[in-house]
Amino acid sequence: MERIKIGITQGDINGIGYELILNTFETEEMASICTPVIYGSPKVATYHRKTLGCNTSFQVVDSADSAKDGLVNMVNCFGEEEQKIEIGQATEEAGKAALIALDKALIDLRDGKIDALVTSPINNATIKRVDGIPFKSQTAYIEETVGEGRKALKIFIADHLRIALATDKIPVSEIPAHINKEALAERLVILHNTLKRDFYIDNPRIAVLALNPLADGKEEQEVIIPVIDELFKRGVRCVGPYPADEFFGAGNHNHFDAVLAMYYDQGVSAFKSIALNEGINFTAGLPVLRTAPAIGVCYDLAGKNMIEDEQSFRQAIYTAVDVARNRARFDKERVNPLQKQYVAKRDDSDKLKLDQVTDEDE
Repeated sequence: MERIKIGITQGDINGIGYELILNTFETEEMASICTPVIYGSPKVATYHRKTLGCNTSFQVVDSADSAKDGLVNMVNCFGEEEQKIEIGQATEEAGKAALIALDKALIDLRDGKIDALVTSPINNATIKRVDGIPFKSQTAYIEETVGEGRKALKIFIADHLRIALATDKIPVSEIPAHINKEALAERLVILHNTLKRDFYIDNPRIAVLALNPLADGKEEQEVIIPVIDELFKRGVRCVGPYPADEFFGAGNHNHFDAVLAMYYDQGVSAFKSIALNEGINFTAGLPVLRTAPAIGVCYDLAGKNMIEDEQSFRQAIYTAVDVARNRARFDKERVNPLQKQYVAKRDDSDKLKLDQVTDEDE
């Protein structure tokens, strides 16, 4: 297939976004695995390049359509407008610039001018939307802007470790109210389908964590277990619920293709202790493809060239490329309306099986 075109947003110009981008593409081989298209400011990029002392070159293009293979391309989102840079500072101007670049990239992503999007770190608190609605996160904004009414599922990934979140950053007191049958089933089906289409796993196995420490609360009995049982009958191989401490402590995550955590701290704390700085944030469930490094703006490190490596950012690019190819292969195989037959190699038998999740679920 043709080389994958990856859009990359500049993120917060006062943070480590440009350091991640410039240092990553200082290695020429990175521009050979995809066609990178940076959405940002050539002037700001040049400033950071001089500050960091790196040699990354880029060419300015009018649009993603003009991007050339083998080169680092940049779409100028600001024309001749100057961007005020205050390294290490949280400023409203930096937030405005981050949103402009993100909006331009999302338009191109929606219109198919780029195949996938990798977003650099931003500071949500500095972004003021024109409509006055609070900016919660890039994931929520992408869902709203180009999600076509679908729900996004946040998955943290490092190698074969994948931890999805049933709920995101909400107060602990509100978590039980968000753990209901409809919402939980929706997230498990999204996770099942993304494992099949995006990661090309024929018969994925999903572990579901408990909400309560001993997995014996009302939520487990009335919501989580019934949903697991019902979806398992429909072909979604989800099992549990498992108490989180015992599950990760015993290394049981190694036996599953993904884990669904009930709340943010439950999943992310375990993820960061295992993956350290190598993980990425993957947005599942939407018609568009987006990844991001699992790292913040790091104002304290910005401009100092103190980031030890850009592995998380590179992995976000690698994953975007792999998933774009997997989706193309998956969809091509299903052009025929007949259900695909396959041998469930990870099951306890070698019997010929049919996909048990309906086309509507896909």
